[in-house]
Amino acid sequence: MDIRLPIQRENALIQAWRASMGAPETSAPSPAELNALARHVLRLQRGLTGSRELAGAHYMDDPELLGAYLLYYWPVSWAQTTRALRLSGMGKTFRASRVLDIGSGPGPAAAAMLDMGAESVFLMDKSESALQLAKRLLGTSVAAAVRADLEHGFSSPAGPFDIVSMCHVLNELGGTTALDKKLEVIESLRTCMSKTSALLIVEPATLDSSRNLLAVRDRLVSAGWTILSPCTQNFPCPALSAGPQHSCHDQASWTMPPLVEALAQRTGLDRSMIKMSWLLASPYGNAHQAQASAALRVVSDPMLNKAGRTRILVCGQGGRFPLSTKLAEPIGAHAVFTRLKRYDLIQIHKPEAREGGLGLGPDSIIEEL
Repeated sequence: MDIRLPIQRENALIQAWRASMGAPETSAPSPAELNALARHVLRLQRGLTGSRELAGAHYMDDPELLGAYLLYYWPVSWAQTTRALRLSGMGKTFRASRVLDIGSGPGPAAAAMLDMGAESVFLMDKSESALQLAKRLLGTSVAAAVRADLEHGFSSPAGPFDIVSMCHVLNELGGTTALDKKLEVIESLRTCMSKTSALLIVEPATLDSSRNLLAVRDRLVSAGWTILSPCTQNFPCPALSAGPQHSCHDQASWTMPPLVEALAQRTGLDRSMIKMSWLLASPYGNAHQAQASAALRVVSDPMLNKAGRTRILVCGQGGRFPLSTKLAEPIGAHAVFTRLKRYDLIQIHKPEAREGGLGLGPDSIIEEL
């Protein structure tokens, strides 16, 4: 799966950044400008994932932080949304025309959905400057852009929308542990969703953010929501019950835009992979759920145990358990096993039962779904 930001998107981000500084140039940042941008990227990174003093704050109204967001975090959020939608089947098993993007910022998630076939986006954010930038970047595809503060209550716009997205919103809403507040906002979205609508939530891959999203997931399941993806089942998440150090997150390689690569090198941040926690859910359950009941989602990188067996964790029917094998043995299924990555969807035929999980034998077949 090649995830690559279109060059026209990157050029538009540079132009929007220049315009936000009141500069007429459209050229890429100079080395000196990249050094300054890198300092602001680190301010954002530390303020959102370290000390978290920027979480929930109006950092989009700071021109320096907004510029750093546009040229570094915007492409990352676009790639994360693109990855989640592709794995969920957008454009294949289901289509989305009307999109509501809550906490849209300058519109990276909305742009990803437009690039995958959506026709119009309705944007909501508490930063007027971010909304204006989103309108500049997305043009006539923006049906409306409304200033709204989720923290202090908001009214859902008239729907129905095919997809409602919340990209990096929940972890800034009411603090990291305010589960009831997050659920209150999500449940209020039912009024602008139909039986074929879906809610996409994308969050950071950190342990706290991932476990908080899993807790939200379980509460949604209890309230009658259907998890469409990446989960293949709607039982309580087994990662939560496995212990406080367990979570579930996605990661994938991508083609880094040159500006992201340059800023990552200057900041010492690793952006060679896109990492996130995410889910696609429906308040009613719907027909475009793509997963088969016997499907398993790969939820770990390969690991080597003391017995010399390589194993991966899979999740689905039967819970969360290891699938293991000895790669030195001549087993046909190894050709597929060795290329499996996080969040690949598979089905296993004729596995061997092993203590606590499944193993591969001479007759085993791994089917990639």
